[in-house]
Amino acid sequence: MERNELQAKLAWGFSFLLGQASALLGLAVAIGWLFAFALIMSPKGMMWTTHPGLTLPMEPPLIGLLLGAFGLLLARWSRQPVARYSVAGLIFNAVPLVLAIIILLVRAAT
Repeated sequence: MERNELQAKLAWGFSFLLGQASALLGLAVAIGWLFAFALIMSPKGMMWTTHPGLTLPMEPPLIGLLLGAFGLLLARWSRQPVARYSVAGLIFNAVPLVLAIIILLVRAAT
């Protein structure tokens, strides 16, 4: 087996693994953050949250974005169509990050 072929197969495997991890983490976090965002931003949620600094943490979406970015980087070396999982993970992780930033901006304005 040629060395470049082995590197391409390893890159494909790791890219697939990182892309799937990013997509699954992003999907789980996005669903949770959507529910939390609705509760925090609702008028009754504003009364429930007596703590003025209550926000959504940004670390889980950032970790998912990092996994997706590494998966996308490795997909370039593999020369196989596995980048779609990393792109899906990047999209799924961008949604909760945007929600967390919106809550930070709303909390800063009030």
